[in-house]
Amino acid sequence: MMQQETVDAMRASDLFAHVMGRTLSHRLIGELSNRTVSLAQVHALRYMWLHDDVLMGDLAEGLGISYPSATNMVKRLERRGFVMRRMNPVDRREVEVRLTDAGVHMVTRMETERVERLGVTLRAMASDDREALLRGLVAFVRAAVAGGTAIASDLCLRCGREKWAGCPVCQVEKVHADE
Repeated sequence: MMQQETVDAMRASDLFAHVMGRTLSHRLIGELSNRTVSLAQVHALRYMWLHDDVLMGDLAEGLGISYPSATNMVKRLERRGFVMRRMNPVDRREVEVRLTDAGVHMVTRMETERVERLGVTLRAMASDDREALLRGLVAFVRAAVAGGTAIASDLCLRCGREKWAGCPVCQVEKVHADE
C-alpha cells in the first residue's frame, strides 16, 4: 500500500468516526435525554440493557473502568431514576445493578433512533457501496485483531444477548465463544 493511500484511509476513517460519534451518539444523547446523561453513562445503560443480572464488578470490567468509577456512575444514574441497585443477600460485597423501566425506555429509544439514523445514511448509498462498506469494515477489524495492532478484549463490545454472528473480533479471537 502506498503512503498516500494510508493517509487517505486515515482521513476517511477519522471522518467516519466523527460522523458516527456526532450524529449517532453525542447529538442523539442530547436530544433524547435533555443532556441529563453523558456518553459514558449511556454506555453503562446500554451494557445493562444487553446483559441480565449485572454485578457492579461486571459492569466495571465490561466498560473498562474501575470499580469506584462504576459505582459513582451507577449512583448518578440511580438518582436520575434509570437504574436500581440491590445487595446480594448471600454475599453483601456483591451489588447487582438493573435498569428501571425508565432506563429500559431510554436505551430502547436510543437504540431505535441510532438504527434509524444510520439507516437514513445507508439508504442514501448505492447497494454496492453499502455492501462494500460492511465488507471493508469487517475486513479492517479482522486485520487489526489478527495482525496484533488491536487487542480483541479491548475492541469487544460485550454485546451480550445481541451477539452478532458476523462479529470479526469473535471470529478471529473466538472471544466469548462460551457465552
